[in-house]
Formats: sequence, structure tokens, C-alpha cells
Amino acid sequence: MALLNSLGGRKPWWLLVLIAMVGFGYVQEDTKIKLNHYISIGDRYADFYDYGHEACEREDACMAEKRKEWWESYAPMCRTNVAYTRDTFEVFHHWDGDQMLRAKWGLMVAIVLGFFVLDALFLRAVGVADRWKLLLLIYAASGLVVALFWALDGRGGAEDPGYNVAREVLGFLQSPLPSLMLVLLPWLRDRALVNAQGAEA
Repeated sequence: MALLNSLGGRKPWWLLVLIAMVGFGYVQEDTKIKLNHYISIGDRYADFYDYGHEACEREDACMAEKRKEWWESYAPMCRTNVAYTRDTFEVFHHWDGDQMLRAKWGLMVAIVLGFFVLDALFLRAVGVADRWKLLLLIYAASGLVVALFWALDGRGGAEDPGYNVAREVLGFLQSPLPSLMLVLLPWLRDRALVNAQGAEA
């Protein structure tokens, strides 16, 4: 019961927010996989983003259609959340390499901001909205770690240790863990103190 009380009693709002976080996590992970897969294919073939430029005379809509046809016929499969597929988002066929990279970093920022909002809503739903400053501190410290490892040894991509550390830290932020920690750790601390006082008595 103490744990239930720490989660806002019998009100279901915290559960709804938690379900929203899990659903958002599923969607954003699927999007990231498809985006990274598309970028990796673009990096593998030197003329990928210019495919069909001669036949299309550099007309954007025509080139996008040519690239889509190639993708649907020849693109390697990738593993998404549930299956192997080559399905991707239509808009990717209209972007060049630079636009894809900007989309990757823009998506990362949007996902982190989205999870921050959901984390804050979760804290409010369980009745501990005053802990949002600690939540902000967790995000700021994690962002500092990401920036540090990325700057030291992460710019070369997935083969660099710094990149992998930064990716894992971002994975932590892109989950319900920050807000769950702020709710459950104080509860665990209080429970440990009660048990210790009971043992002394």
C-alpha cells in the first residue's frame, strides 16, 4: 500500500502517463531504426541521393520516385521492433544526405524533449511535481555526459567508444527511468529507514 500511495493512491493518471511513455518509446525507436537504416544505405552507395538524376534531369519529385522504386526493390532489410522489413517513411525519399543528418539530430532533440514533458507529467500525476527540479538536474547532467563523450571520442560514429556511451545515456533519457527513479528511490529510502528503526527497537 505504501508503494501505491507513493504513486498517487488509486488514481489511474500515473498509469496512463506511463502507458503513453511506453507507446511513445515504441514509436520513436521504430522511427530511429528506419532513419538510421536509410542513412546507412545512403552512406553505402556514393550516388544514392542522386539516383535517377540523368533520367529525371534533376527534377526532385521524379528523383524521389526513382529512389523509392529502387528502395522497394533492392534495399536491404533491417530489423525493427517486431520484424525484418525494408519499409520506410515516404518523406525520406525526398531528402538528401544533409537533410537526413539534420533530421537525425532534430529527431533526437524532439524525443528527449518529449520524454522530459512525459517525465514531468508523471511526477505531477503521482503527486510529487515539486521534484521537477531534480528531473531537470538529471537531464542536464546526462546532457553534459553526452556532450563530453561525444567531443572526446564520438564523432567517428558507432565504432567509437564515446559514441556508444553517448548513445546509452540518451537511451536512459529516452525511457521512463528518470521519473521512476525520482518516485521509487525516495520510497525505497524511507522503507529502509523504517526497517532500520524497527531493527533498533
